Amino acid sequence: MAEHTLATTAPETRGTLEVRVRAVEKIVERVVLDVPGTVAHRSTLRRLVGSGSPRASAETHAGRTHLDVHVTCRWPCAVADVAAQVRDRVRTETSRMAGVEVRTVDVTVGLVSPADLEQPGRRRVE
Repeated sequence: MAEHTLATTAPETRGTLEVRVRAVEKIVERVVLDVPGTVAHRSTLRRLVGSGSPRASAETHAGRTHLDVHVTCRWPCAVADVAAQVRDRVRTETSRMAGVEVRTVDVTVGLVSPADLEQPGRRRVE
């Protein structure tokens, strides 16, 4: 009796992989930080409620994914250029890593001044 291995099994009979929406959102949030000019940022209020930037939400319908991405950039920056880079990188890398078809990526950009970015291990005193 012949053994069935991955190499001898036809691709269409191997099954499917379902990626959960939250996993896609986490991939997007990590990919965003690879774009030059974007920064991780959480205001005091955001720290209290446990959210910050980057932040992503994903919706999947009929195998197509729509992404809504909120990013923060260090001011000054070319916002349109950063948003375009985020959109392109998120679409490419999310499709590659999660195997989902990304139809749209809506990017909202917030700006933060360098003074508002806390250094790790340092606290601002006013």
